[in-house]
Amino acid sequence: MNEEIYNKEYYTKEIQKMLDEMKANTSISIVFHEEECKTIPIGTTKLGGLPDLPPSVDYPECEAYSIFPNIKLPLVCQINCEELAPFLDSESRVPKKGMLYIFWNNEDPGYYMKKYGVHTLHVYYWNGDTSNLVRKQADEKTKIRPEKKVTFSKYEEVSVEMFKQRIWDLFDELSSECEELGISYYNTEIYDILDSIKNASNISYSTKLFGFRAGFAYYRDKYYNSFLQLYEQGKGGFLGCSYITYIDVIFKDNMTGWTELSASIDYDAD
Repeated sequence: MNEEIYNKEYYTKEIQKMLDEMKANTSISIVFHEEECKTIPIGTTKLGGLPDLPPSVDYPECEAYSIFPNIKLPLVCQINCEELAPFLDSESRVPKKGMLYIFWNNEDPGYYMKKYGVHTLHVYYWNGDTSNLVRKQADEKTKIRPEKKVTFSKYEEVSVEMFKQRIWDLFDELSSECEELGISYYNTEIYDILDSIKNASNISYSTKLFGFRAGFAYYRDKYYNSFLQLYEQGKGGFLGCSYITYIDVIFKDNMTGWTELSASIDYDAD
């Protein structure tokens, strides 16, 4: 069969459009390393443990309320932005230097957060000298998350949920065109490309930065960039089951010194 007799250029351009849009959804995978606390240098990207803060900055606390007053917040993660920078796109608003800190009291039931107006999620950015950071201590009421060293790797994921209708439309167009030409569209190069996109893995429960949210199609459609996605698997946890936590952060321009950022948190439970 002569594959050149069908309009390959048209399909190639349409597929490239989709891939260009998907490129904006590039995710950065978080790679865990099981190491003891003493082997993780101060100022290094890590999940959990105690925070490495500027000497002049106090350990962040949640706002006082009647149930658990003045609890020092558990550290979700600290990110050395220089370690993250090689994986960022040039137009990314995420800083290329400094430290990013995410604190969240995930032991606090949502009911009390709503009833008492307690804000237990705090995100900070520090653009100062990271070599002078100090590992600050929590108190006995703070449930410290297990500490893990992390590094990053980059991968591109395809959201079939977002693009599947366009993919099927192109399949239909290709099938009709090839039928008129009396050829089998299964043997065309474009069919193989479309099929590879269609069969790409859907967004999986995972741990990553950026990219579409995992979970239901509703979340993939409504939300675009989730800054941090953590998959908590095992007993206990926020709802006593496995769940995915999404932490969305709004970065400001010209951030200096110690800056608190606007952030929100959401989750899906299995």
